[in-house]
Amino acid sequence: MARAQEQAAVDPELQAAKAQFEEAQILYLRELWDDAAAKFLSAYEKKPFSSFLFNAAVAYEKAKKLDRAVDMFQRYLDKDPQARDAAEVKTRIESLNALLAPPLPALGKTEKAPAPAALLPTIATKGLVIIESKPTGASIYLDSKSKGTFATTPWQGSLEPKPVKLLFEAQGFKPEEREITPRTDKVVEIYIALSEQHFLGWIEVIANVPGADVFIDRQDIGAIGKTPYTGHLKPGKHSLWVAKSGYQTGQKEITVEPGTATTHTLTLATVEYSVLKAGGPESQGARLMVDGTVACTMPCEQQVKPGEHQIVVQKDGMEAYKGKLVAERADETTLELQFSPKPPKKKAWTYAVLSALSFGGGIYLGVTGNSIKDQINSDIANPAKFTNSNDSRRDTAKWYYVGADVAFGLGALTGLLSLWNFLESGPPSTANVKKVNLAGPEPKQVSLVPFGLPGGAGLSAAGRF
Repeated sequence: MARAQEQAAVDPELQAAKAQFEEAQILYLRELWDDAAAKFLSAYEKKPFSSFLFNAAVAYEKAKKLDRAVDMFQRYLDKDPQARDAAEVKTRIESLNALLAPPLPALGKTEKAPAPAALLPTIATKGLVIIESKPTGASIYLDSKSKGTFATTPWQGSLEPKPVKLLFEAQGFKPEEREITPRTDKVVEIYIALSEQHFLGWIEVIANVPGADVFIDRQDIGAIGKTPYTGHLKPGKHSLWVAKSGYQTGQKEITVEPGTATTHTLTLATVEYSVLKAGGPESQGARLMVDGTVACTMPCEQQVKPGEHQIVVQKDGMEAYKGKLVAERADETTLELQFSPKPPKKKAWTYAVLSALSFGGGIYLGVTGNSIKDQINSDIANPAKFTNSNDSRRDTAKWYYVGADVAFGLGALTGLLSLWNFLESGPPSTANVKKVNLAGPEPKQVSLVPFGLPGGAGLSAAGRF
């Protein structure tokens, strides 16, 4: 436990600043905006905390003194350029400047401009949290160490007005916890004196990849923090893992001695493969093929070697998706398919049946015509039968031959129409492709490019890498 008897030294200037701050908040609630701003600035003169400047800016904005508000917001950013709300404050300054120099109204229009308050989102004053510790330089964590270090002592700033657990750690001292509920109308002071720790050991874990998860002894219970990590550990032998997507997990066996501090550095290497995630709402049951080999049934995740790969996705009743994937180590490519239905084959089967019937009829007519011709030739060769070349059956055979030719021609035509309809394809299926390198800081922008294929078309993924 912290030594309850140890207290932070009383700071008269801080106490005066707190009094001015609380008076300013009362005036603010009474909507005495100018007086509230003056009190906030008086508090700032005693203790130059950036939150006091922010609150003065809010009060001036409420008072419609937008030029003073812009000045105070800018001083707030100058004082604390790394403020968590710096981007929002910059945007507000731009909006206020736009109101101070509005565009000229169009000729003939007399509408009254809306009040500034109607154009800007609601904004409220901030409370102040002051955290000090003995020793100084202790790491502060909010709620959990898994989120990484929030700050080091001494620290002052604003926290959301809701309960929060503060965790304190320093090398050679016992860790401590404190629960607080920050308020927007109060200055909350936290002072904690850490007790010296001689039983536990102190470790620091560093990796070449910031923000990697740190595991001790077991990975199934979750990470205990992120690199760079510092904390106490029981003496003895421990297994240490450091892991991050896109990198090979680093592992090390360490020995912790009581009352000692050790630093452990792990170097994580980029993984030797790329990951292809194929799916989408319409992809259930589709087959993913990589370089001509079935890889998996979608939705699925597949590891592929770095290099160029031909991707084909097939689904019954749908046009295939065909594309090219250029993969690098640690790439994660997400492929979300939108399938295009294949044209129905009812017409193709109808033409096929007509073609078969036509060819069948042509064969029948041709065979019948040949049979008549053979009979005539047989009768001519028989002296007992008085048959000559003007036999009327010759005309009958001729018409059978004509019918056969017509049937064969119709069969050929309908056969070609049937083949055309069987081979006919609809628009190629498409995909939304997103590629990110898990070992790199920025996503890669990928576009889809159609390309021709024998008997159809496809899409390729291309981009600037």
